[in-house]
Amino acid sequence: MARFRFRAGAALELRRKQESSAHAALGRVEARFHELGRTRDEAAASRRSAQADLAGRERVGSDGATLEWHRTWIVHLSALVDRLGREIEAQARVVADARRAWLEARRRRRALERMRERAEERFRQAEALEENKALDELGRLRFVMNESWRNDP
Repeated sequence: MARFRFRAGAALELRRKQESSAHAALGRVEARFHELGRTRDEAAASRRSAQADLAGRERVGSDGATLEWHRTWIVHLSALVDRLGREIEAQARVVADARRAWLEARRRRRALERMRERAEERFRQAEALEENKALDELGRLRFVMNESWRNDP
């Protein structure tokens, strides 16, 4: 019997590679997004800690240079938190774009896979039809042979 061969098999394999590549890219940009979020959260925690430390030093009556250093450090951490927030917003757009690209690649791969499945089903049906024809012919020949044996004197 003949073997099923999908003519667009190379295109399907290319679609699989494209989907895999798009999925890997999505994973990378999502990892970067989460990394930025963790970094921002750590910077915000450091800022809160520095603010609490400054408040404690102000109550105790630390010297002016130490208080100024803490204020500068808090300003630096605030700027870092703001910058990371903007980077997170930009990265969220990159993630959304990567997700759309992956979903599009997935949709294209699935379309070719459905096409392959339908073609294989048609092949199997045609194969079954040919097998049934051969069996019918074999049955007809047996019938004819039996009839010819009975009619022989």
